[in-house]
Amino acid sequence: MRVVTVPEREELPLVDRQILALLGDHIDNPTALKSFVLDFVDAWDDRYLRLTTDLEDHSGVAAVDAILSIKTTATMVGASRLADLAADLENLIRVDEYPAAAALLPRLHSCALQTIEALLREAETNG
Repeated sequence: MRVVTVPEREELPLVDRQILALLGDHIDNPTALKSFVLDFVDAWDDRYLRLTTDLEDHSGVAAVDAILSIKTTATMVGASRLADLAADLENLIRVDEYPAAAALLPRLHSCALQTIEALLREAETNG
């Protein structure tokens, strides 16, 4: 059995305020930005459940779709660390490293919860 490790990325911010500000500029509506952030937060549990189920089933195409959903939306809201971790997980899934991908799930979940807290603080401060 091959051991796959994914490096910690603590140097990346949980929330990149510049990216979040760019999204806000693009949307040009503070209420809509806050709504977008809240939608990201509200969708987390469903996205994570879908990903874990697809990984347990070794359903590669569905798992890639699930992790891409997480990675894309994380990137859009400036959740840099979460997006980077999702990219690592995507790479593992694409090469059928399901045990390594499953082992990474607790880190992804923990990072997401920290990110959600940071995003909610940002939304309250700036929204």
